[in-house]
Amino acid sequence: MHNYEIAEQFTLLGKLMDIHGENPFKIKSYTNAAYTLDKLAEPVSEMSPHELFAIKGIGEAIGQKILQLIENKRLTILEDYIEKTPIGILEMLKIKGLGPKKIITIWKELEIETVGELLYACQENRLINYKGFGAKTQQNIQESLEYYLQHQGSYLYEQVETLACSLQNSLYEKFPENEHIISGHFKRQMETIDFLDVVTTLSENKLINWLTEKEFTITKLDEFISCKGVDNFEIRWHITSPENFYWTDFTLASSPNFLKKWVENPFFKKNF
Repeated sequence: MHNYEIAEQFTLLGKLMDIHGENPFKIKSYTNAAYTLDKLAEPVSEMSPHELFAIKGIGEAIGQKILQLIENKRLTILEDYIEKTPIGILEMLKIKGLGPKKIITIWKELEIETVGELLYACQENRLINYKGFGAKTQQNIQESLEYYLQHQGSYLYEQVETLACSLQNSLYEKFPENEHIISGHFKRQMETIDFLDVVTTLSENKLINWLTEKEFTITKLDEFISCKGVDNFEIRWHITSPENFYWTDFTLASSPNFLKKWVENPFFKKNF
């Protein structure tokens, strides 16, 4: 796993722990670790445990969780928090202007658990009665919600981040013997994302059976399998062999211009 992928998992963990009212010092340790990982030049996946634990801001406790992620592509503690968090609350993390503190108030005090309910609360002017929500803040949140709901086919990177982390965790939990990675525009951290590209070594039958169980609408195309959930967001599945897994990821995550220059490079032609 890349450093930024591990950092994303710890960032999400910190947000969910904050929402659930966990110890602020523990939360800070995870968010600091995410920041440290994001800035590291050397891949932690290539470090020994001793080197990893020695990094300032990591230490042994978090280092062990990083090793778990690298080895199993799963972070058990994050899965536990995702499991006990309502889907609508997870979705709120995608909304611009809504951080953990505001979501706590929305969930625990207003008893709102969906984006739709929150929009109604804004329209009914109910947020301004609570600490941290002035008229201007409420208006900004309402505009962000309306934008989010009106552009379901196109998301900001930050809005997709939670879904992508959750999806990758679910895949490795269900199919630990296979490789899976979120690729494409998400991996390039594009400003807006119309769909998620997932590269997997799952067989077509296993993938379709799993998507059917999850009640996705499935469309088989020549180059990939497309599916959509109740939110109508598209996920494109690219099935590949273990040998071609990283190459498929590379081609999907590269811009067309970069990929063209890469394959035309004499070194590439000679060695590949």
